[in-house]
Amino acid sequence: MTATQQASRTGLWLMTIGIAIYTFIPTVVDILTPTHIFHPDWTAHARFHTMWAILSASAVGMLALWMLWRGPRAGLVGIHVAGAISSCVLGAFLLAAATMPFYGGALSDANGVPPLAGGMDANLLTFGAALLMILVGWRLTVRSASA
Repeated sequence: MTATQQASRTGLWLMTIGIAIYTFIPTVVDILTPTHIFHPDWTAHARFHTMWAILSASAVGMLALWMLWRGPRAGLVGIHVAGAISSCVLGAFLLAAATMPFYGGALSDANGVPPLAGGMDANLLTFGAALLMILVGWRLTVRSASA
């Protein structure tokens, strides 16, 4: 395998891991634990919107994975679509986090996921890392295709 092929494969796998993070982790955590959908203090309407958001992000993530791995027919188009829609999903999360003071939002609740050691929010760390993996992987894959 040439260095260019290795860079392309590394890029694809970095993107895959980043996409998988936002596609599967929130779905499992938010549905199977009492921190979101079954949070005792949440209203029924808040639960509905959370389920909608979770399923929407997961559906977009599955589409991104399909576009990324659908083979040579897709070429760079599939890679660009996967990178762009994934950046939109994770960028929206980061924008929602950055604008919390405007709408009274919070990254966690009582009975929710506690901050990590040092006070860092697990969602910010995880989704920030996922976005970084997607962007680096996207760049590696595109650069190796044009080499």
